[in-house]
Amino acid sequence: MKEKGYYPENLDGIDGEGMKQYVIKFRKDNNIKKCHDINKELYQKLGISLVD
Repeated sequence: MKEKGYYPENLDGIDGEGMKQYVIKFRKDNNIKKCHDINKELYQKLGISLVD
């Protein structure tokens, strides 16, 4: 998210209220269901491949 310009704060590893608003903005801008979930769909839009 930070590399895409959606997280201007310092990275702290905490999925808090600040992160939620940036996730919602990213999802809205990328036509993904509006919520604050960090899931497979979000990772795909970020260009991240999850491996089981």
